[in-house]
Amino acid sequence: MKSCFLFILYFSIASVGSAQQERFEQWKIERQAELIGENGWINLVELIWMNSEKPYLEEIDLKSLGFSKDAGEATLGKFEFGQDSVWFVAYERVQNDSRNALYEKKKLAFPTEYGPSGLYYKNWKWSIIKRGKEYAFRLRDLKNPKLQDFTPTPTFDYNSTYRFQAKLLPRFNQTLDITNVLGQLISWKLIGVLQFEYEGNDFEILVLDELGKLFVLFSDDTSASQTYPTGRYLYVDPPGANGMTLLDFNFGYNPPCAYTEFATCPIPPRSNRLPFSILAGEKMPEGHK
Repeated sequence: MKSCFLFILYFSIASVGSAQQERFEQWKIERQAELIGENGWINLVELIWMNSEKPYLEEIDLKSLGFSKDAGEATLGKFEFGQDSVWFVAYERVQNDSRNALYEKKKLAFPTEYGPSGLYYKNWKWSIIKRGKEYAFRLRDLKNPKLQDFTPTPTFDYNSTYRFQAKLLPRFNQTLDITNVLGQLISWKLIGVLQFEYEGNDFEILVLDELGKLFVLFSDDTSASQTYPTGRYLYVDPPGANGMTLLDFNFGYNPPCAYTEFATCPIPPRSNRLPFSILAGEKMPEGHK
């Protein structure tokens, strides 16, 4: 009976490992498609902090859009700022772009529901983000030459050593201030703490809420040598009824700042800086300095 139980246990563990390996291979494909996709990070060309004194969006030249105090011949529209929202009043040239679902001249630019959105004009697409109390104009060039030159991100081979059964200890009604690369403090909802064991030692890592998903910011002893200096990110599956979930660092990925200077990446808190090497997940992107 004992040998039968051990066989079942071994078979179960092996099945999980095989499924994760297959999932990992598909994840790598999806990850590269995401980076060069319309809402990816490779096509970003500007991040402009906004204010109500310069509300008019202008076509500066073939390579840039910008803002001005007054409307002119090159004006694409006007941003209007509410207490917790930003609206865009589109001029005719933007309204006439068939990619824009402008049933009305005035369109809510922020906030939007989960998922990216934006407006189009020629080769441009733009959207609004908010960091703290400030709004920023995020501009994409959908014909950015970097899209053609992009090299897929190298990864470590899948390694089950860095796949852990972890216990989620929830934290209710708590937030955590996370510093981003611009030095801003951004308040995040804290989901809880994941507990796991590695080489006979117990570790804990904080889990945040990212649009309803369990999100981990972490760094380790490979940071700055083999992986991105500030750390990497990881989504975690929701726990079962027993509070257990799979913490699989093979799916650790680079922050947007590894690919563009126009991102506002959060930095892993000190408590999530693990004192060992995680030889799993994405490595440093090629060409990164």
